[in-house]
Amino acid sequence: MGILAIPMLAQPNLDLPAFEVASIRPGDPNSHQRRILVSPGGRFNADNVSLRSLIEEAFQLKPFQLSGGPRWMDSEIFSVIAKGDDSANSDRTRLMLQSLLAERFQVTFHRETKEQTLSLLMVKNKDKLKLQTAKESGRYGLGTQTSGRGATSNHVTFRNTSMARLADVLTRQMGHMVEDQTGFTGEFDFEFDATRDEAEPNPFIAPYAPALSQIGLKLESRKGSVDFIVVDHAQKPSEN
Repeated sequence: MGILAIPMLAQPNLDLPAFEVASIRPGDPNSHQRRILVSPGGRFNADNVSLRSLIEEAFQLKPFQLSGGPRWMDSEIFSVIAKGDDSANSDRTRLMLQSLLAERFQVTFHRETKEQTLSLLMVKNKDKLKLQTAKESGRYGLGTQTSGRGATSNHVTFRNTSMARLADVLTRQMGHMVEDQTGFTGEFDFEFDATRDEAEPNPFIAPYAPALSQIGLKLESRKGSVDFIVVDHAQKPSEN
């Protein structure tokens, strides 16, 4: 394991762009709404989310790539409204969020690189590909339909989904990094049947990886380097 210490300074980092205005308030524990929106024009809105979620968004991390920090990093929730440069794209807005975390939450961290299992999303059989070019442009969609009480098969439907997005879904489900190596660009519609464990109490949860062959794809596993962030310090921001 290699460790690369790159602290996010407790003072604002002058190398990072910053929001022009930003408001941070305690979240509403009675609200069921949890969301983060990164919008064109340097706009950032978060409703009732944890510091962990804010850090994951700022650095585009999967949950398993972030560790450390105080206990309240997961339990306390915040609402954030911030506005930056009108010309800022989503990547620049996330840099502004990094600056906000350093300034207002006093976040410091270091990076670690570890060897762990990686999975590569690849084409298994070109003749059996069942990826349909998305019929109409629109928002990404994922639906699961159970096959009835007592059944252990779910019909899973993806709409307007890129292979990078599918790799991200698989990463979150499998708990380790999945990289898109299909070479396909654009968005697709596809579906498959996923078998779930009989002991799984949630009828909508079933692993997708074993079902990928139904649409002509596969996963290949190997060892590789994965980046992690370890939070060394954070403190609750003053309300404003």
